[in-house]
Amino acid sequence: MKRAAITGITGQDGTYLAQLLLQKGYEVHGLLHAPFDREEPRLLRRFGAGVVAKIHWHTGSLEDSFSQLRFLKAAQPDEIYHLAGVTDSRQSFGIPEQTVNAITLGTLRLLQAAREFCPSARIFLASSCEVFGVPTQVPQDENTLKQPITPYGIAKLAADQFARLHRESYGQFVATGILYNHESPLRPPNYLSSRVARSVAAIKQGRLRELPLADLNAERDWSDARDFVRGFWLALQAPAAGDYVFASGRSHRVSDLVECAFRAAGLDYRDFIKVTTRTSAAQQVTLGLCGNAHKAESELHWQREWFFQKTIADMVSAELDDRPEMDRAHPAPLG
Repeated sequence: MKRAAITGITGQDGTYLAQLLLQKGYEVHGLLHAPFDREEPRLLRRFGAGVVAKIHWHTGSLEDSFSQLRFLKAAQPDEIYHLAGVTDSRQSFGIPEQTVNAITLGTLRLLQAAREFCPSARIFLASSCEVFGVPTQVPQDENTLKQPITPYGIAKLAADQFARLHRESYGQFVATGILYNHESPLRPPNYLSSRVARSVAAIKQGRLRELPLADLNAERDWSDARDFVRGFWLALQAPAAGDYVFASGRSHRVSDLVECAFRAAGLDYRDFIKVTTRTSAAQQVTLGLCGNAHKAESELHWQREWFFQKTIADMVSAELDDRPEMDRAHPAPLG
């Protein structure tokens, strides 16, 4: 039986990945930031008692080298999936030092711990399209110039360079995934897609009258998290470690997402949108981010099962039905 260690196991991607690996017969070890007793109620809501009992839970922090060593020494994994860290690029402007500590140094600590206790383990690191900054080409691929403009993107790029160092200098199998926006019914409410889905449901149910949005013309390459985690797994089954863009290859405007979400609830978005002025001073790329996933598709045979309209409709449906968290955590299409 293969053993897998997952940091960030309680996040959107970590949840779907843990479920996927359990289905494949893995022994799964997950790293929690707080002791299991404190996390247990949340874990039971998300995974259910049966799955919680199957996972081996550990406590540790990305900022603590000793806890990373202890985690990997106990798990002795064949595969390591490093998904934890600051995930909101906007937030990184307010906490740049914490962002670098969690993302860059946290990654380095994990790589060094793996080198000491499980040097043959295959490692997947979650990177981000934020490493490209304002893109120099559209779409972007693994060789596109990287010049990030946010603390988050800079921290991710530095972590990616440590991945390259450990791969080339120490012979570790370290694969990176350059991830574009990926959504699901588990997306936290601070993300646009989730905020829109929740607002649409509230409007449909008469609990809200309008949805304020600042920029309907901003573009993103949106995919589904349930597709991405299969890509993570495939990256560690490859003959050699590599860097892979995971994306849909299509850009959509925010107005497209909003229209799709309202349509899923039988509503016309133009009746409920209030255009506001952007209040955030944090610099963000609003145009041009679109990924070319040809390498992942050709080398890993990665294919998507979820597409833009289906994902957004599923998110709205989850809110309208008040779908339990445990049902939202299923890693494959339902029905």
